[in-house]
Amino acid sequence: MGLGRIFHYSVDLVLVSVILAGIHRNTGLVFDTSNLSSIDFRRWFGNYLSFGESCYDKLVSLLKYSGYFKQRNMIVDYLTREGTKVLDEKKA
Repeated sequence: MGLGRIFHYSVDLVLVSVILAGIHRNTGLVFDTSNLSSIDFRRWFGNYLSFGESCYDKLVSLLKYSGYFKQRNMIVDYLTREGTKVLDEKKA
C-alpha cells in the first residue's frame, strides 16, 4: 500500500469524524459506543470522536475569522423582514 493511499484513507477518517462532530453539535445526536463489545475499541472510538470534535472546533474558528463567512441569526433576520413588511404596509 502506497503512501498516497494511506494519506487518502487518513483524510477520509478525519472527514468522517468531523461530520459526526457536526451532527452532534447541530442535532444533539451522539454515536452510542455502549453497543461496542470491546472496551479497548470503545475507548479508541471515543478518542476518535473527540478528535473530530476538536477538528470541528478548529475549523469553525478558522472559518469565523477568515472574513469569507458571516454568522446569521435566522430569528433576527425573520423579525427584521416581517417588521420591514409591516412598515411598508403602513406607508402605503
